[in-house]
Amino acid sequence: MHAMILHSHRWRWRYILPALLMIGLTIASIIITLSTLRKEAISTHRNIAKLHSYAFEDIFTQTIQSIDHTMDRIPHLSDDKTTPPILGDIFKDVLQNSPYLRSFSLVNQEGVIEFSSHQGNQGKHIILDHFLPIPSFNNIPFLRIGAPWIGRDFDTAQPSSDQSITPLESTYFIPIIKKVFFDKQPYYLLAALNPDYFTNRYTQVLPSPNGLVSLWRLDGILLLSTDLTLPIGFSHFATIHEQEDMVRHLERSSHNAISAYRLAKLMPYIVEVKMDQNIALGYWDQERNKMLLVSILFISLSGILGLLLILRTDKEAQRQKQQNSYEHQFRVAMEATQTGLWTWNRQNGVITWDEQCYHLLGYKPYSFAASLEMIQSLTHPEDAQPMFSSRLMQIDLQGWFLVERRMKHANGAWVWVQVRGRVIEYDKDNIPLFLTGVYINIDTQKQAEQLRLNSVAFETEDAVLITDATEKIIKVNQAFTRITGYTSEEVIGKTPRILKSGEHNSAFYKMLWESLLERGYWQGELWNKRKNGEVYPEHITITAVKNAEGIVTHFLANFNDITLRKAAQRQIHEMAYRDSLTRLANRHLLQENILKAIERNQQQQIYGALIFIDLDQFKQLNDTHGHDAGDMLLIQVSRRLQDCTRQHDTVARLGGDEFVILLEDLGSNIMQATEQTHSVAHKILTYLNKPFDLAQGNYHVGASLGITLFGKTMQDAETLIKQADIAMYTSKDKGRNQISFFTPES
Repeated sequence: MHAMILHSHRWRWRYILPALLMIGLTIASIIITLSTLRKEAISTHRNIAKLHSYAFEDIFTQTIQSIDHTMDRIPHLSDDKTTPPILGDIFKDVLQNSPYLRSFSLVNQEGVIEFSSHQGNQGKHIILDHFLPIPSFNNIPFLRIGAPWIGRDFDTAQPSSDQSITPLESTYFIPIIKKVFFDKQPYYLLAALNPDYFTNRYTQVLPSPNGLVSLWRLDGILLLSTDLTLPIGFSHFATIHEQEDMVRHLERSSHNAISAYRLAKLMPYIVEVKMDQNIALGYWDQERNKMLLVSILFISLSGILGLLLILRTDKEAQRQKQQNSYEHQFRVAMEATQTGLWTWNRQNGVITWDEQCYHLLGYKPYSFAASLEMIQSLTHPEDAQPMFSSRLMQIDLQGWFLVERRMKHANGAWVWVQVRGRVIEYDKDNIPLFLTGVYINIDTQKQAEQLRLNSVAFETEDAVLITDATEKIIKVNQAFTRITGYTSEEVIGKTPRILKSGEHNSAFYKMLWESLLERGYWQGELWNKRKNGEVYPEHITITAVKNAEGIVTHFLANFNDITLRKAAQRQIHEMAYRDSLTRLANRHLLQENILKAIERNQQQQIYGALIFIDLDQFKQLNDTHGHDAGDMLLIQVSRRLQDCTRQHDTVARLGGDEFVILLEDLGSNIMQATEQTHSVAHKILTYLNKPFDLAQGNYHVGASLGITLFGKTMQDAETLIKQADIAMYTSKDKGRNQISFFTPES
């Protein structure tokens, strides 16, 4: 009785300890996951801060460059004259197109304002040394930024300093100066930059509750900020910091984990972006609460299931008694062939082994009761469930069964055993009641078979995968691991479906298996999935391996990765059919699509159309700003043309600034087809008349459009393209930026 109680306690602890371990691992994984999510949240918002700093620096730099360009053009616009009437008109035009400027002034060599768009500024003295960067030794003129002035404009303002720090709520401006020459006489053009324009724009993109933006001059002076706690004119540098790099000083002195800094490439200022860490961790807080709730539910459910499992184990841990013994002569024969005899009474579940069954596994006879539970515990985990399922299915279908499995030897090794059995008694409903059979040690045959498979499998550098007759993987080589990412330990015992990508349907696999079973092999291309989730193409040969009786015992697959070959084929196709700059269809692909459309239109008796587009003023852009600007314009034009058309229409670039659009499926009524085509052409013209955002500023171009319809009669592609081209030149003759349809009189 004491021994039974002790055994029962052991069975309980056998399940309690793994359950406690699982709960501990669950808690540890939750902690690790929450920590990882927190780090990812902070990292993500730090990257967002960097993107904002790049964007804000780009906005300010473009504005400064625009001012720089304007200052360079003023002497030319005034014919090198500094008379107030001429400069007044020029300054007025500049301010009308520059909402970020408050005033524009002309300063002489002594720093005195001689003329200004704001009359009150005239006569005001400016200290020219208070601007950065300091002029170089070769005296090349460049744009310089001064410290903020407190006030509306120079007439009522004074320069900020550490002794006159002013809150951000005050009115202030940033002076910008550049040396220019009027009729070879040196002057300075002075602009008052309105900081409110930039703070308002920055606040719209990054509201203050979410983050703050500051602009610092390289000497540490604050130029502008959306942080109202920082005073204008405040210098971030103390005396002890004078030899320290400004960017490193900001990074070292910042107490915010989510900050980013952007040093301007051409000007002496730094953009600082600070993000609110509480907002960054908001999503993390939500995920933490969800995971804690799920964890509590999981641990509670695990405890309940563990308790039920212990109760069930106590009931199923009862031993069974030994049954009948067999005659001595039969036993000797079984010993000579390493064969053991067994019986199974399905009515009461009693199983008996003879002595040879125990000897076959290295155990003392009757050292334990032969029960289903014990047999399952001795069976290799990968073989247990398939073996029991196959055995029951064979019994129900044919009244006998044959399975092979690995069983644990007393010395700890796994031994291959063949199990044969037959039903010898049925009830009146033909349900099996009593079975008998044998265990046969086939370990030697399996080892010899494994050696034979090894010698075959690894004579190739290709990936090799070997399965048994039930499709369970038993061997792979190093090339398999290199291609798929799976090690042999991760796939042995599983089926090749672990590599399934989902790219092929059931009909494809049905065809594959029919070929494999009928011809003994299948060869072709498959799309499989690596361990990291990447889908890749492979060329594979699958062979059915048969024994001497012609029965399939294994399947052998050899394959290699053809990803590079597929990529090369795609690249060749792209080069043959796509424009290298815009990725639109080229002339070759356009002609093929036109021929297909002509054939379809004849069959369905419907219309299509070609729109020939030639950009106006494009050559002037190339001559003025270079081919880089022209290429950027062509890319933007291609995107707008795609926005104007349907997905199944073809947008092509013939070369230079010439584009052709193929419109299909316009219906069988020529009037409706004409109206649809004219509507699309008008939309294109509208889109192309909008300004294009180039690095040099906004640029306007127009376009001349020529249209030809085709449909129910046979025509060739080149003729249609020429007709649309003729109509386009008709639009140019009308004064450009027009739409014209092809007529025989064109």
